[in-house]
Amino acid sequence: MKIFLFALSFVLAAAVSHAGSLSTYKVTFKTLTCAGSKGMASVDADHIIKIESQKCDQGEPVKEVYQILVQGDKSAGAYRVFTTTEQEANRIQKSVDDFQNSKMRSIEKGDRIIIDKDRH
Repeated sequence: MKIFLFALSFVLAAAVSHAGSLSTYKVTFKTLTCAGSKGMASVDADHIIKIESQKCDQGEPVKEVYQILVQGDKSAGAYRVFTTTEQEANRIQKSVDDFQNSKMRSIEKGDRIIIDKDRH
């Protein structure tokens, strides 16, 4: 019986951690720096804090980029910053809006009980 309970605890722990990972929604986008470097990034939609435009310095190949401010390590108060084009910034904003609306519909139509912990 003890072996069964021990094994069951591992199965339950794996299920809980897997269920937690399903609750995140990733937004993947193309990046662009003022110097013209291109790349790709993927972040949790819930971690995007702010999107704003930034003018590049005169003489750089790109005139303007959009900064995507993403919450990093909460304990350190750190943020990650990605830069992208206006078109990608608009697409990211739409993805975040769609995700938030979907979460709201799920909450409104679901039969879940939400317990908000005050962490102050």
